[in-house]
Amino acid sequence: MPLLLAALSSVIFGVGDFAGGMAARRVPAVTVVVGAHLTGLLGLAVVAPFFGSGGPAASDLGWGVLAGLGGSIGVALLYHALARTPMSVTATVAALVGTAVPVLYGILTGERPASLAGVGMALALPALLLIPARGDAAGGRSLAGLGYGVAVGVFFGLFGILISRTGSSSGVWPLFAARAASVLLMSIVALGSRRPLLASRGARGLVAITGVFDTAANVLFLLAVRVELLSLVAVITSLYPASTVGLARVVLGERVGRIQAMGMVLAVGAVSLIAVA
Repeated sequence: MPLLLAALSSVIFGVGDFAGGMAARRVPAVTVVVGAHLTGLLGLAVVAPFFGSGGPAASDLGWGVLAGLGGSIGVALLYHALARTPMSVTATVAALVGTAVPVLYGILTGERPASLAGVGMALALPALLLIPARGDAAGGRSLAGLGYGVAVGVFFGLFGILISRTGSSSGVWPLFAARAASVLLMSIVALGSRRPLLASRGARGLVAITGVFDTAANVLFLLAVRVELLSLVAVITSLYPASTVGLARVVLGERVGRIQAMGMVLAVGAVSLIAVA
């Protein structure tokens, strides 16, 4: 059952990212983040009382706020990139780097990962080189997707590191704090850059779907990880780009060349090995 929840979380994460990328084609990415995370904030306010054995400590909320500030930047970059670069490139690289960053952090703080993680990290470099490789006019967009994917992955990795510092008894309140911080920061960015806070009528549906799916995926992940090994859950959820890439292929007609496909296979292998280790 928990692994099924993790699989559902992975699929829903990918669908939410696709919806966010599509919404960012109609309105600025920062507007999408404000609307989606506000939707998620309201949803978390409803479900948060049902999680955790007690109220969150101030430190838990503090880590949540820091995670939300960094995570919101990553999400804004992701939606912007998904709207302007090949989704198959950006989403896959973001997942790969987002999984590798916490491992690198562990090494720098004295942890010694298992040999499987080392193999996974070794696979990461050729994957990053092969994924954006194209011989057509879209090659430049693929290279841009690589750059965005790396940046997004770093911010997502930082989010994971910071949110992991919270106690298990705090339930999903740190995530609530993260969403609140994200809405505040992105609202300030939107106002400062003269971007709209509210999405236009034609994009509101996609923004709402993005927020609902993102929140649902996070809740499912928490349910799974509370009763199953984190390493097993992480293997499944870190493969969320599969649904994003699949939707991009079906809805947008994005094509994946042989070299890119080889890179994506290496990326999936790298993510899996790093997560298992």
